[in-house]
Amino acid sequence: MGPPSEHCDSASTVHVATADGAEIALHRHSQSALPVLVIHGISSNHRFWDLTEGHSLAETLTAANFDPWLIDLRGHGEALYTRQGLRQHHGWTIDDYGMHDVAAAVAHIQAATGHKRVAIVGHSMGGMVAAIYAAHHGDDSIAALVMVGAPVVFPDDTAQTWLGKAMSQVGGIPPSVATPAVARFMAGWHPALPVHGEAILFNASNMAESMQHLMLTTVVSPTTRGEVRHLNRMMKAGRLVSADGSVDYTAALGSVDVPLLAIAGGKDRIVPLAGVKQWASATASADVTVKIASKANGFVADYGHLDLVLGPAAPREVLRPIAEWLDGHRTNW
Repeated sequence: MGPPSEHCDSASTVHVATADGAEIALHRHSQSALPVLVIHGISSNHRFWDLTEGHSLAETLTAANFDPWLIDLRGHGEALYTRQGLRQHHGWTIDDYGMHDVAAAVAHIQAATGHKRVAIVGHSMGGMVAAIYAAHHGDDSIAALVMVGAPVVFPDDTAQTWLGKAMSQVGGIPPSVATPAVARFMAGWHPALPVHGEAILFNASNMAESMQHLMLTTVVSPTTRGEVRHLNRMMKAGRLVSADGSVDYTAALGSVDVPLLAIAGGKDRIVPLAGVKQWASATASADVTVKIASKANGFVADYGHLDLVLGPAAPREVLRPIAEWLDGHRTNW
């Protein structure tokens, strides 16, 4: 049985080959508007952005007269298998997502829509992937960037850095970790039991139990050894760097000059504020907005990592403002 279908009724799906022989899946939600590529994070898939009625950036962008394309990176969601039914197992790093997967997506969207530029929205690792794409391919094809809970640096002594270092010390990490099976197991436990990772993954007081269960059973995709090792290298470097350490993507962002919106959760334990705030100085753009989703800034809650998109008020406080911000930058397409 395949994954549940998208909530957005107008969605159509196409598999696209990458330059290095892999495949991605693109889920298009409109047919004639300004294109927006939406990228999921690690161990996730496109359903993170289109989970239920009312909790859907695809719906929100379509209603605002945009043309959202939600991607499944290789090995995730509906790109777990190729069109020929072959399993895409492992053997890649986060570099490949930015260098090849996003490049293939942007080229396909350009050809399908006739637009030279595409806005890119990324959550967590998805924002890092967008930065890698910009570093390798430049910013001529990018209309705007939206980073949701995505770091540009990795401050030391944070839960994120600690977690990455701890994972790297686990001996014999398999090439591909069956995180969906683990997530389904966790979903079967009573939510009061401390197995859902509330302290790190999300602010439990800002995430409905029903949404937690749906997220665990629908969104989670396998994690690969290459991703874990690449993330650990970045955390040790304190910056976005390539898997072999030869390219400093954070430094490369200094030549990127497009409007940028960065949104951080006030209680995000995965990507803390210090990792997001430096987007304000990382690029060459004079049009950078950093928003902190916290009670102190007028939000209904101090947002964590996943509830930035899946929290009960996220459609009003995060998703709609993304569409409104993009609407204010239409002349950049």
